[in-house]
Amino acid sequence: METHFEAVAGAALLALRALSHLAPDAAILVLTMGLLLIYVELNRPGWILPGTVGLVAALFAVASLLRLELNPGAMALVGTAVGLLVLDLLRRSPAIVAVAATVALVLGFGQLVVGPGGLRVNWWTALAGGVVLGTGTSILTRIARRARTNKRFRLDGSAF
Repeated sequence: METHFEAVAGAALLALRALSHLAPDAAILVLTMGLLLIYVELNRPGWILPGTVGLVAALFAVASLLRLELNPGAMALVGTAVGLLVLDLLRRSPAIVAVAATVALVLGFGQLVVGPGGLRVNWWTALAGGVVLGTGTSILTRIARRARTNKRFRLDGSAF
């Protein structure tokens, strides 16, 4: 006879197995949602739940995408977009860098999966995920930079 714990563990294992076999569109959307939840946790530290759920969702989305045949050129585009967003985070850069990162994300997401039978990411899904991640990251970077500048300004005593 199965105990309550074994039943819950079995159901959780079944759910985990299902999450690691997502369709490409669903994987991109879950990845986007997971990264947004991580952004929420970074913006409001200490909440724990958004960061945890976001990390698990992003990991399942990546695991699901890695089971498919991926286009190396598209992976390079996504890597370039990440590099441009990191550059925008570390250095004050013109808005064109964030726009280029967003375009690279959209193109990379759109061409990421080259599966059998026409299995691929829908362009609308790629557009939604790329624009949300690229624009959201750029906006959060600018907010963080402004907050850091204001904090330095107040700590120097020159604000009062």
